[in-house]
Amino acid sequence: MTNTTPSANGLKSITDLTDSEYEALSTALAKMRAPKAGTAESGAHSKMLSALRSQLQQRLNNASNLSDDEKTKLMHDIAELDRKMYAL
Repeated sequence: MTNTTPSANGLKSITDLTDSEYEALSTALAKMRAPKAGTAESGAHSKMLSALRSQLQQRLNNASNLSDDEKTKLMHDIAELDRKMYAL
């Protein structure tokens, strides 16, 4: 019978990871969780981003009671959503 304990396979506890190992793991998990292009999940994700962008744009258009910092943050968030939507 094969020993399948984590130490036999060289696996570490997440608390024992170095910063670079943790960053690599986080990046790999984000890629795995990202919707794949051409799938129904991708379409739903794109629609969700589009709806969120529309809400932010409406808030920016009706920004009479927002500070300049809040307006800048909204514009930055909209630009970030545009980047994500066109990356899909």
